[in-house]
Amino acid sequence: MKNKNILLAVCGSISFYKAFEILSLLKKNGANVKVLLSDGALKFTTPLGFEALSDGVLTSTNENWANGLDHISFSKNDLLIIAPASANSINKIANGIADNIFLQTILAASCPKIIAPAANYNMLDNPATIRNLKILKDDGFIIIEPIIKTLACGDYGKGALNEPWVIVETAKRVLNQDKFYKNKKVIITGGPTTEKIDDVRAITNHSSGKMAKALADSFYYAGADVVFISSIDFNAPYEIIKFNSSNELYNILNQQKVNLDDILVMCAAVSDFICANPKYGKIKKDQMGDRIELKLNIDILKNLNLNCKKIGFKMEMDAKNALNNAKDMLKNKNLDAVCLNILGDKIKFGSNETKISFITKDTIIQTDLTSKELVASQITILAKNI
Repeated sequence: MKNKNILLAVCGSISFYKAFEILSLLKKNGANVKVLLSDGALKFTTPLGFEALSDGVLTSTNENWANGLDHISFSKNDLLIIAPASANSINKIANGIADNIFLQTILAASCPKIIAPAANYNMLDNPATIRNLKILKDDGFIIIEPIIKTLACGDYGKGALNEPWVIVETAKRVLNQDKFYKNKKVIITGGPTTEKIDDVRAITNHSSGKMAKALADSFYYAGADVVFISSIDFNAPYEIIKFNSSNELYNILNQQKVNLDDILVMCAAVSDFICANPKYGKIKKDQMGDRIELKLNIDILKNLNLNCKKIGFKMEMDAKNALNNAKDMLKNKNLDAVCLNILGDKIKFGSNETKISFITKDTIIQTDLTSKELVASQITILAKNI
């Protein structure tokens, strides 16, 4: 979002205060943000607070063509976000009504548009509002659905403004769309597996899930239909399916519907060994003996019944043999690419930085040591060519 120009349009709603958080998150992500306040919003707040945080505020009370405070100047942006969007504004915008500076600015905007409704659920469920939201969607508006909760009026229903972080994550997706990923499904697995010894003990791996989450975010921002299969809980605007054991992960993956051009990114840390005879309950220490019998786990990637493009992750500690081992993985598991990372002084479990070698049949591309988010964005680009 760095240096992107965004207009945040705020309607008259009791949830107007969340616009400050939206604005703050947009600015933290490097965007240039101007604010457009409706006359309804001015009943709840003044422009002063928004002026302190934004790159300019336009209202019906300060219009000045000489100073660029006009609906044409404010309409020229990379993205328009209407949040909160009142039922009144939704119905007017859908019908092209522009009887004030707020609506004139929105009507003049030719950039992508996000609209996040917030109103009493009866107002949003009114046939007129439902019809007009469909018109807006057909016209290209991205609708961020309101959430169900107890509203300010005391009613309980679907009418509250969605979370500010969801709105900002959606904005990132709109601003970073890549035509290549439109209508493509990308499945990412992440986090460690947990293999039972008994009902209170388990075998697991070190894995923070940070790289997988960064990848899921990056593919989502690029416009893919992301399914994130994770053993670790995260907040995300895309589908997350939870797993614990490698067997659960294997079964969830085999239930996925994919096309040939869809992509699987296998970033989960799957245990190589599992307990040969897991027990129910809690094994008493004096009954356990001095050893636990293990057996080799199923190789998920090698046995997976998914006919799509596949990217595997390979973690190595032996730098001397790491590349050859990754090449063997590429061939033996019939993968399209392998992401190799080698643990050492700078790359550790749970770190926020990494570097990988992106290995295909014909090429090896090395990333710099940088944040996992930046590495994930590079992998998203490289995956287009597998």
